[in-house]
Amino acid sequence: MAHLDRLEADISDGETEVLTGAHEAYLDRIIAWRQELLRLKRYYEQLDSIFDELAENDNSLLGKQNTRRFANLGNRMERYLNAVQSLRESVAQLREAYQSQLSIQQNDLMKIFTVVTAVFLPLTLLVGWYGMNFVGMPELHWKYGYPAVILVSVGIVAALVIYFKKKKWL
Repeated sequence: MAHLDRLEADISDGETEVLTGAHEAYLDRIIAWRQELLRLKRYYEQLDSIFDELAENDNSLLGKQNTRRFANLGNRMERYLNAVQSLRESVAQLREAYQSQLSIQQNDLMKIFTVVTAVFLPLTLLVGWYGMNFVGMPELHWKYGYPAVILVSVGIVAALVIYFKKKKWL
């Protein structure tokens, strides 16, 4: 039971780490806990089965005291098995919490990519438009055409940055 208590404390500490965001490369630990708990589950299931068979004493080979002792050991194995099952559920919830944290981080990153794309899309359109160099475009021969395009570009970027800050995307 001491091993289960240590494992439970370790999992509890891990849960705190995941929920506070200090969980770099944490999936390996979660997988290790799942494997260890699966190993313990199989072990306790086998012991529980053995002790139940011995406690039944079908052939009357064992005395009452031994039968009672095996029944007690079977009950203890059931408690251990329940504890392992509870820890397995905790690890499953911990894995879901970890996946949720990763999803939140990915969503934040996608939000940044979206903002960058939204800022540069109008500029790309502007560059494409004025990059055509048609003879009849009056802005190409205008003395202030180049500074005007730069001013419009800066204005678009500033307006979008202000908009995204108001939306709290930046």
